[in-house]
Amino acid sequence: MKPVGIIANPASGKDIRRLIASGTVVTNQEKINIIIRMIKAMDALGIEQVFIMPDPSHIGKRVIDEVADEVTTTEVAILELPYILGTFKDSLRASEKMREQDFAAIIVMGGDGTSRVVAKACGDVPLVPVSTGTNNVFPQMVEGTLAGLGAGAIATGKVDIDKGCYRAPLLELRNQQGELVDTALVDLVVVDAMDTGSKAVWEPESIRELFLTRAHPSEIGLSSIGGWLHPIETSGETGLHVVLGPEGTTRISAPIAPGLIRDVKVVSHELFNEESPMTITHTPSTIALDGEREVVLKKGEQMSVSFNRCGPLVVNLERTLAEAAKIGLMIGNTTPPTAMPKH
Repeated sequence: MKPVGIIANPASGKDIRRLIASGTVVTNQEKINIIIRMIKAMDALGIEQVFIMPDPSHIGKRVIDEVADEVTTTEVAILELPYILGTFKDSLRASEKMREQDFAAIIVMGGDGTSRVVAKACGDVPLVPVSTGTNNVFPQMVEGTLAGLGAGAIATGKVDIDKGCYRAPLLELRNQQGELVDTALVDLVVVDAMDTGSKAVWEPESIRELFLTRAHPSEIGLSSIGGWLHPIETSGETGLHVVLGPEGTTRISAPIAPGLIRDVKVVSHELFNEESPMTITHTPSTIALDGEREVVLKKGEQMSVSFNRCGPLVVNLERTLAEAAKIGLMIGNTTPPTAMPKH
């Protein structure tokens, strides 16, 4: 049986937006508790191995210490990495190693940014993104026990990937030569600033362009601007491009962070797909990918955004658990009671 990986970002849910919004702080102890519940669920399904990414906070080691006497089948270990940086590169390298070692699934604990990093290196290993970050559009708000059951159901091989998973779309940032610069799972944001500064984007007046793979009013974060302007289904067929600026004639109020509803002015918006890449028009600027400022676009430099509907494989927990129930994954045979002797 293939192992299951867990990548828990110790820094998720603790960025600058906690100072200006009312977001929940997800402590490392709570992450430990969630992982323990995941492992207990996978143990109930007979999963043999779970590997946890090492990190400077020793989340994995603390999980192993606490769960040691509570599982009977599952062996929990720390994934071997040559060195730990304490940055996003740990998640990237862990994802790459889990792909190389042919893991059955990877549970990702963090926000959109953490999922984005893991998705860049996981290949076709299915992801179970669990929300423990600030902007949580891509990760699911799900109880750890159910996330563990979903990952475990896929790992047993009894729930077919084609029935339990789907392809999430992504955005591809390309330079003038058509070379891939980076990717985003939810939003690519063009900010009117040349300094990455605080990596998180939380000042809507500085946003000039939004490229979105999904937009729904039930979601929070910068993608909610599109959700309240022109909702699009999460089917992965089209993306949405929104141009913002002080000259805009349409005003949208949207929850760009927990408890933080802000106004923006919309100049224009349009749908785009795989056959219609969009050129970034605002330069100079800084480009944020899933909420993190990463790329500086110099004046006169050209970059484009393409829509790719064949992104990472993602476990649809509702569908996977329904399929697991259909095949009786949690139903076992019992030994008939011994007849009592007659007197």
